[in-house]
Amino acid sequence: MIMITILFLLVSNAVVSRRDLSLLFNRIAIIALVYCVLQDFTSLSVLNKGIGLHGGLVYISNITQVFHIFIFVISILILQLTGFHYRKL
Repeated sequence: MIMITILFLLVSNAVVSRRDLSLLFNRIAIIALVYCVLQDFTSLSVLNKGIGLHGGLVYISNITQVFHIFIFVISILILQLTGFHYRKL
């Protein structure tokens, strides 16, 4: 997911010849965060007791998934503030 988002940001930087790219970057980041929220919702429905990776070093439970969704939604709301503001150059 992170690699696809980085690829989209690089492609959007290469395609657009405008100087004001922050609006486009914000919109791409919002789309990527919405995809992350949907991915966490689907894994939340599958996950019941938790998954321990690397011998329990990384432990994913329902509480951590809900916390990730909360962080993603807050970051989407922050990006919404500047993602659709039109500035004239």
